[in-house]
Amino acid sequence: MEIQITQIETKLPDNLPPDTIFAKMSDEERRGLLKLATTKKLSRGDVLYEQGEIGLSLAIITNGLFKICVYSSEGKEIVFDYVGKGNVIGEISLFDGKPRTASVIAVESGEVLVLQKSEVLPYLQHHGDTALKIIAWLCERLRKTDALIEQNMSLAMEPKLARGLLRLASDHGKENQDGTIDVKIRQSDVGSYVSLARENVNRQLREWADSGIVELTRGHIIIRDQDALEDIAHDLE
Repeated sequence: MEIQITQIETKLPDNLPPDTIFAKMSDEERRGLLKLATTKKLSRGDVLYEQGEIGLSLAIITNGLFKICVYSSEGKEIVFDYVGKGNVIGEISLFDGKPRTASVIAVESGEVLVLQKSEVLPYLQHHGDTALKIIAWLCERLRKTDALIEQNMSLAMEPKLARGLLRLASDHGKENQDGTIDVKIRQSDVGSYVSLARENVNRQLREWADSGIVELTRGHIIIRDQDALEDIAHDLE
């Protein structure tokens, strides 16, 4: 399927996540960059960026959910993160000129704004304040990533899975009227996200379901007892 691209002038979604690059900019800075953007529509399974390709653009998600992943030499998928509306992806390779370290794939139908390297870099050369904000944001994100990796390396399976599920709920979950949190994700994708075997993840989720902590439906994990899940996440013994 060919991905359609059309030229637009638009604005970013409201309520940008606080750790995204554009949330740090002024309205004038955002408008200046968005004048250069095009839209790209994707269907589930479409590859936005492929691991190893040269980064010639970055993208801002305006709709949908995407996974950032790599594949081992044995073909095993490892998911680094799930990103949705307001998140920026592909910026590292755009700035350093090196091949992309991961693939970005649509988990569901979505749309992104695309900014080409050939337009972004000349813009930043003439807007030094904006460039400095981007550098500071990249450094901040790198520190958070390093801290998360160090923290997760020593975790046992159960708290590791609990923390991963809570992150997904915080970033992409939808709160229901009864206070439960619906996370739209397959169990196999959760395993890839927390680097645990699918069988172990499925078994643990079933145990939590039997205990009333979560509810499992096709393509969804519903958190029914967030306090219990947080207790598990912080149990380091």
